[in-house]
Amino acid sequence: MVAETAEDKKAVFRRLIDCYARADVDAMESLIAPSYLGHTSAGDRDWAGFRQSILNFHAIFDYAPDAFVIEDQFADGDKVATRMTARVRSRESGEAMTMIGINLAVIRRGQVFEEWNTWEMVQSAESLSMQGAA
Repeated sequence: MVAETAEDKKAVFRRLIDCYARADVDAMESLIAPSYLGHTSAGDRDWAGFRQSILNFHAIFDYAPDAFVIEDQFADGDKVATRMTARVRSRESGEAMTMIGINLAVIRRGQVFEEWNTWEMVQSAESLSMQGAA
């Protein structure tokens, strides 16, 4: 599918997130342009770096198939902005955690060419109570 409309481009990003939740990097590869460049707080990365980060996060956190909730999504030209929430569970402690993220993706011809994202961990109620804040 070639994404040309704003709705098509938003759907490409939603498919990307669905694949991420399942750690289905093989299916995700068709959504990533060969020249992909991602910008994160940890630095820039290509598809190989993005792929490895997905596998690393899945080694640390357990993601349900519906772990990601898209709160807001806007498209303008070839850019799609998405605000989302991810609810995951630590594989080590079993503690439920919530992360909030904002992503800006450049999507052309059904693929993500470039993206900028930032994620923030929201403290869990358990963590707050251990600090005496809850």
